[in-house]
Amino acid sequence: MTSSNYEKYQTSNPLMQAVIQRFLRHLCATIVELRPATILDLGCGEGLVAREIGRRLPNVRYVGIDLSEEVLCTAREMNPTFEFHQGSILEESKDTELFDLVLCVEVLEHLERSDLGLDRIAASTREHALISVPWEPYFRLGNFLRGKYLGSWGNHPEHLQHFSPTSLRDLVSTRFSQVRVETCFPWLMAVGRSKNAPVPG
Repeated sequence: MTSSNYEKYQTSNPLMQAVIQRFLRHLCATIVELRPATILDLGCGEGLVAREIGRRLPNVRYVGIDLSEEVLCTAREMNPTFEFHQGSILEESKDTELFDLVLCVEVLEHLERSDLGLDRIAASTREHALISVPWEPYFRLGNFLRGKYLGSWGNHPEHLQHFSPTSLRDLVSTRFSQVRVETCFPWLMAVGRSKNAPVPG
């Protein structure tokens, strides 16, 4: 059984595929710009983003975390040189390791308390976080125009939070400094620097 997220990334719709590939290029270009040696991906899913990272940063140490052991099996098959573990973004990390970059791609919108997810992200990075979420109301509008989730006016039934550039910046700024929000229709990306990051010499 595949997740709706996996099915979205594997869509045969050429327009949707073009939009998704543009998003992945933007995401990976931002990751490369940050030059991480280690990456923690909270909510890594089936490893599709990990695969794109591996193509660009083959020597990076990557650790993916996801709730579903089933999707992690797919992630491990797709990315045999990367490390994957079962876990939740809402669980306090049992590991004291800090990562150069913590990724959280399309996860916060699924949480009843997105601030608690942000706490885990902040506690796990020594340098940067990169967070992406759907850009509302455009994400819902796109779903509606494609005939998806018509009963909820295009809102995915698992999306509990909805973000604009301002609301995403405000949220991430509670835990990070130097926050910038970028748009890649129909998604938003926020990059923040840990408040405990060492000052460049």
